[in-house]
Amino acid sequence: MTLPTLYAKIKPRSKYAYQGERDGRPALMRVTRLEDDSYAFHLDNGNRYRREDLTFFVQSPEGKLLKLT
Repeated sequence: MTLPTLYAKIKPRSKYAYQGERDGRPALMRVTRLEDDSYAFHLDNGNRYRREDLTFFVQSPEGKLLKLT
């Protein structure tokens, strides 16, 4: 069994929203690493973020992105 990949988008209201845009729209990025601190989520853009700055998704076996609530 393989674990699903965790993805995130930076929320538009976050002060870091500009770091997660592609062509002026929020981009989906892979969570590459977690740490045990306030900026725990490393994204594949090379930056770290707080949980409250992100919206999370996983990919279903069929390839559909599912938003985690």
